[in-house]
Parts: sequence; structure tokens; C-alpha cells
Amino acid sequence: MKTGNQHSSRKRFLIGGIIAVFALLAGTWSALQLRDHRTGHVDELAATRFPAAREIGAFELVDQQGEPFTNSSLEGVWSFLFFGYTHCPDVCPTTLSVLNSVAQQLGSDAGDVRFIFISVDPERDTPEHLARFVGYFNGDFVGVTGTAEAIQRLTGQLGVLYMRVASEGNPDSYLMDHTAGIFLVDPDGKYHAVFTPPFTAEKIVADFGKIRDDYQ
Repeated sequence: MKTGNQHSSRKRFLIGGIIAVFALLAGTWSALQLRDHRTGHVDELAATRFPAAREIGAFELVDQQGEPFTNSSLEGVWSFLFFGYTHCPDVCPTTLSVLNSVAQQLGSDAGDVRFIFISVDPERDTPEHLARFVGYFNGDFVGVTGTAEAIQRLTGQLGVLYMRVASEGNPDSYLMDHTAGIFLVDPDGKYHAVFTPPFTAEKIVADFGKIRDDYQ
């Protein structure tokens, strides 16, 4: 049975982590606003776009076909990354549905865009399981998993937080608390922007159009 102290500690951990992530984003946004003020340009995006895209260090995962998924997999296309898990009861299905709407609204403009669902629950999310899950939302979506250490190498760079939460009375049944942002990687394979909830397909499409038009 989970004690009150354990529950309180977990809550403080999650709150502290969320505050740290949003503090980072707020600082980045402030820097961007300062730059835009100096140049006379106002970035009206709802998404947070960084003043300079960030390098992503080496990582090695696998996709739903069991093929390697590495930094080179992110090059040459725009990639929307969302981190979650297939047993997620609400946030993940809702977000993948939104991303499917984004893909549909982009239509022919989606030729250089990929949507990638990366599991933070490698214990249960095998490539085969991921293939069935992402295929339910869109046959072109990519599911990615790997070892816990390999996943951490990528999530740590993007500020993605996640934590296993055991169910009372059943240790084999658990949830994963996780960051719910959508991360945009540019064709150079760099971390370019982040979308934070609540999401709408229309706003994501509009913001992405501006970001892609400004891309050098």
C-alpha cells in the first residue's frame, strides 16, 4: 500500500520537474522575445521556437519494424516527436488523434513530415505492440522504443520527464506519468521548437507553416 509520504514525495517530484521544464521554456521564450524586439520582428507563434536550433546527441533506438532509429532517422524531414506509452488511458490517444488531424490538414504538404511516437515504457511496448498501436491512428506514424538507458539518452536532452506509478494492490499494472509536449525536429536533425498542451490541430498546422517558411 502506498503511504501518504510516498504519495507526497512523488507529487513533489513531478511538480518540481514540471516547474524546471517550464522555467527552461520561459527563459528560452524570454530570450526569443528580446531578440525579436531588437530586430523589430514579433514571433506570434503559440509554439516555443528556439533562437537557435539545438543539437541532439547520439542515441540508438528501434522502430516498430525492429529497424535502427538513430539521429540519421531525423535528418531530411520535419519530425513531430511525442513521448508516451501504449497503455496510456487518455493523454496519448488524444494527442495522437490530434497529430493525425495535423497530418490530414497538411495533406500534400506532409511529404517531408513524419510523426513519431516514442515509448517511455519499454518493458511493455515491444516493436510489435507499437506497430499495432500507432497504426490504429495513422498507418504512416512511426513507433519507437529501445532500452531504458537508450530512451533516457534522448529524453534527457529534450527535457522529457516520466515516472512509473504503481497501481495499489497490483504491481504488474502501472501507469507512466510523462511530459505531454510535442517536440519539433528540423531537417538538420536539430531540436527546433516545442508545442505545449492544450493542442489543436489547426494551431499546430498554422505554427508549423510559419516555422517551415522561416527555416533556413
